[in-house]
Amino acid sequence: MSQESPDNDVDQSIKSTSSLSGSIENEALVQSLAATESYLPAPIDLNINGAEQIELESLRWENYDRMPESVKLTNTGETVILSARWAGGIRPFMLGGPLADRRYVFSQLHFHWGLSALDGSEHTIDGYPMPLELHVIHFDERLGDQRAAESVPGGVVCLVYLFRLQSSVSRFMEPIVNGLKRVRLPNSYAHLEPFPLDQLFHTFSGEYFLYWGSTIAPGPPAYLVPMLWIVSRTQERLSFRQLKQFNRLLNPRMLTLVPSPRAATSHGRHLFHVNPTTPMAVATLRTEPPPKYLQAHRDTDRIDVDWNSPDACRRYVALVREELAKKRNQFDTENCPENSGKS
Repeated sequence: MSQESPDNDVDQSIKSTSSLSGSIENEALVQSLAATESYLPAPIDLNINGAEQIELESLRWENYDRMPESVKLTNTGETVILSARWAGGIRPFMLGGPLADRRYVFSQLHFHWGLSALDGSEHTIDGYPMPLELHVIHFDERLGDQRAAESVPGGVVCLVYLFRLQSSVSRFMEPIVNGLKRVRLPNSYAHLEPFPLDQLFHTFSGEYFLYWGSTIAPGPPAYLVPMLWIVSRTQERLSFRQLKQFNRLLNPRMLTLVPSPRAATSHGRHLFHVNPTTPMAVATLRTEPPPKYLQAHRDTDRIDVDWNSPDACRRYVALVREELAKKRNQFDTENCPENSGKS
């Protein structure tokens, strides 16, 4: 039986201690910038070439896989907001990374989109917008609620997910898209069938951008909210048809609702690329989908086929085609009712 030498254990211990020490120093660096950079305008243009790579403790996520008791979707007349309530007062929260041991609890999430797929996001990537942007708002649990936290630099954290288009429907976005049909009018709301938050957006421990910046909250009167921005490098996905459902929402003037765009700015500030998997990354956003999409592609593995039969392969292909046809027909009926009477 082989044994590791004591020298190897010492080396590993030194590396671990060094890594922990570096993470603590970087955490202190990030927090020290709040006073000077949290009031700079946000959002910004993201470019990986201008980001400083740093190592931080992994982000930790709790209760995002819990099923809420209720989920509410609201057309505020300015955007569409999703809120939720959990049994026993339990709420999803995150900590770690730049947050250290402070708990930041989920408050609400909302979307930003445009009139076309070419101008949807508030952040830009290498100077170009993305089709859709999701903001997931968290606040420091010690401050009581989001409104109180908004006056404190670092009291609010905004998680940012950028969406890319894909040819097929994203089943993870379907609860939202179906809910949009019920909140077309301003100040209307609908209760959705509950689902865990981690079905809508992915959790991550590294590979994200981090910076300080402020945004203007609507009044009256309007006020400035300094916050920490955490932007995932991994993109969420939806189809073009799903994206266009956002353009059916109406504002208080009964016109097409488009959240007020804020031009991205690249004011001089620190932009961090946290826990990169490779020091040689050249693309600002990753092309690999979140793991949940890979799992969705494995659904065909659960098709029951007797592989000992001589026509097993032919049977498998036929069943896959049947399943795809069912999903296609279901989508067409739900999203294009005008086609339901066509043969």
